[in-house]
This record gives sequence, C-alpha cells and structure tokens, in this order.
Amino acid sequence: MSSSSLPVSKTVEKWREHPPSSYSLKIHNFSQLENSTANTDDKYQSRLFSSGGYDWRLIVYPKGNKKDNVSGFISMHVEIDSKSLMVSTPPTEVFAELRFFVFNKKQNKYFTIQDVEVKRFNALKTVWGLQEVLPYETFINPLNGYVYEGGQCEFGVDVIVASPLTNWEILSFNEKLPNPKFSWNVKNFSSLKEDVHTSNSFSMGGRKW
Repeated sequence: MSSSSLPVSKTVEKWREHPPSSYSLKIHNFSQLENSTANTDDKYQSRLFSSGGYDWRLIVYPKGNKKDNVSGFISMHVEIDSKSLMVSTPPTEVFAELRFFVFNKKQNKYFTIQDVEVKRFNALKTVWGLQEVLPYETFINPLNGYVYEGGQCEFGVDVIVASPLTNWEILSFNEKLPNPKFSWNVKNFSSLKEDVHTSNSFSMGGRKW
C-alpha cells in the first residue's frame, strides 16, 4: 500500500551510540543507490526482517517520496508484510513505535528521529514513516559525516511492537449499595511521621478495597 497522505505528527530527535536493534541497512555507495531507485518509484525496499513476531521492510527514499510531493529530504518508512496480518480472522492489527536511524561517522553516533505516536498497522494501512528525516543537502555533504569513505552510509530502524493486552478488569457499581460509606478513625494524626498510611481492607459491592 502506498504511504500517501501520511499525517503530520510530532517527532523527537536525538543522538545515540547504540546501533539499531531491529534492522540496519549499510550501503557501500550512496550514488549507486540513488541510480537504482530511478526504476523503483524512487525508493529502496529492504529484505524482510522480523520484529515482535511480525515481518517488516525498511523503505528509504533518497530524495523524498515524490508521490507525496516531498523532495529535498531523506524519507524513511516501515512496511509490515501483509502475510503477517493474515494469521488470524479477522486480520491482525499491530501497534508499534518506530525509531529511524542514520549513522554519522563524524560523530560516531546515530542520528535518531522518532514519531511520538504509536502507529497502527492493519490491512488498510501497512506503511508508516517520516517524510523529512534529514535534508538531502545536509546528508550528502561529506563534511557533515553522514556519507563517508567514498559514499558509504547506514540507515536503520527499531520497530517496537506493543504487547497484546493480557490483564484487565471490568468495574461496575450498584448504586443501591447497603452502607456505602467507610469510616477510618486515625489517632494522633498530628504526630504521624510517615508520608503514606493505609487503612485495613474493607468489603463493599462484592469487592475488597
């Protein structure tokens, strides 16, 4: 599915020494990558990798996703493999946090950018990402350290899949509870030194409180 009309949301940028945990794409010659994407909608799709029990692809647009009218920026997206969504009926919905990485040789660290919103992947929305990871001119300038040693560079991603809900409770109240009040007499209140005090448990509405 196309990543068209991706909504704009807030991002957090920082530097990190630790490499990506989910997937790393190391490129020997960035110019050759650019040339190769001319016949693939200006994008490079990685091989499948696994994270959180699902299969994914990292997608890199060296000069932006023209279908979304983006140019002059490195764009990065993640696509979930549609087969991963068909393991149950109805098809699975997957919630994941995405962190994108670009290695900087000069800093010897990874520039990291993360969308603050958890993304919902499903059969109707298989692609999420960021349109403006880095300005193209900033990235391509060897003095900035993103492209080094004759054109090498590295992109990466962390896909952090949220665990399914396993613990919950349903709370309801009977408005006609007998004796709905609980009283707790505390002696010598002014002389208490601890910050927190807990009463004995009491029953009400079939529950302990």
